[in-house]
Amino acid sequence: MTDVQSAFEQLISLAIEREVEAYEFYNNAAQRAELKSSQKLLQELAKQEETHKKKLEAALEEGVSSTFDISADELETKHLRDYLADVPLNEDSSPQDVLVVAIKKENNAHEFYRILSDMTTHPGHKAVFEMLAREELTHKDRLERLYDELVQPDM
Repeated sequence: MTDVQSAFEQLISLAIEREVEAYEFYNNAAQRAELKSSQKLLQELAKQEETHKKKLEAALEEGVSSTFDISADELETKHLRDYLADVPLNEDSSPQDVLVVAIKKENNAHEFYRILSDMTTHPGHKAVFEMLAREELTHKDRLERLYDELVQPDM
């Protein structure tokens, strides 16, 4: 396995970890949600993150790491790890803080999968990354609407 393939395997593995964290994040937020509609949305997002994890695991098993056509130097310039950086919250975080962090996480995930889609040469894996990017963008949009409803209801 080349250094580039190893780097991509590590990135996909980290993305899987982030999907697990997102699942847990949304489940925990759903348990604390005061509105039934918010709780339902957060539970839906958690289920979708679980599906994302499974798709990434399948792609990793299929050897997705060998389907990227990029040099180690080019990979370094993409700063892909930055999109997977953890954004911390604590137990005292307000619902507004939770939504802001969730929106940032979804936006970062969208960008990460969009870039992976652009770099892979495998049509099947490209389709998976494109689908993941679209879903993460949809999550971000839904969370932004929820934010507007809860934090800025009169606007």
